[in-house]
Amino acid sequence: MSKATPLALPFAESASERTPITRPTNVARSGFHVTAGFVSLALIRVLPGRWWLFALAAAFATFAWTSEFLRRRSPEVNAKLMSFFGPVAHAHERHHTNSSTWYVTALALIAAFAPMRGAELAVLVLGLADPAAGVVGRRFGRIQLSANRTLEGTLTFVVVGALASLVWLTATGAAPIQALFVSLIAGTAGALAELGSSRRFDDNFSIPVAVALATGIATSQIAL
Repeated sequence: MSKATPLALPFAESASERTPITRPTNVARSGFHVTAGFVSLALIRVLPGRWWLFALAAAFATFAWTSEFLRRRSPEVNAKLMSFFGPVAHAHERHHTNSSTWYVTALALIAAFAPMRGAELAVLVLGLADPAAGVVGRRFGRIQLSANRTLEGTLTFVVVGALASLVWLTATGAAPIQALFVSLIAGTAGALAELGSSRRFDDNFSIPVAVALATGIATSQIAL
C-alpha cells in the first residue's frame, strides 16, 4: 500500500527536493498480503465451481464480521483478537474494521458476481502490487498524491499489477495482445482504487472489487 504519513514528510528548499518517507515497512503484513493472494488464487483454480468458492468466502466473511461485532462490545475479545492479528495489523485497526474483514468480504462479492478471470486478477493484483507499492512509497516516496499515497508508490502499483497479470494470463493460455490489454486495465484499476481508498473505505476491499469489475468488463468484449 503506497501510504505515507503527512507529518513525516519534511520539505527541503524546493518541492523537487522532498526527502523520502521513512515510515518502516511492516514485513509481516506484506508477507501476509502475498500469501493471501496466492492462497486465494489457488482456491479459485482448484475448487470445483463458483458456489464452492462463494460458500468458503462467505463463511470467512461471516466469521470476520461476527468477530468485529463481538470485539466492539468486549475489550477482552478485542485485546485477544488484536494480539493475534497484531503483527500484520495497522494501529488504527485496533478500533476500526480489520483489513482482513474487508478482504474476505470482497472475496465473497467477487465469488458471487465476477468472472473467474476477473477474480484471479483481483487477488493477484492485491497480493503483489499493493505490498510492492507500499515498500516503494514508504522508502522512496517524495511526491504525495493524497494524504497517504505517493506518485512513486502508485506507479509501482500499476507496473507490478500489470506485470503480474500479464505473466498469469499468458501462462494460462491467453493471447499476448489481449493479455497485455487486460493486464494494463488490471494494474491501472487497482492503483486508482488504492489511491482513492481511506480508513473508511479500505483498499483491501476496493482494490479487488475494482480490478474484478474493470477486467470483467474488458474480458466481456474479448476472448481470453
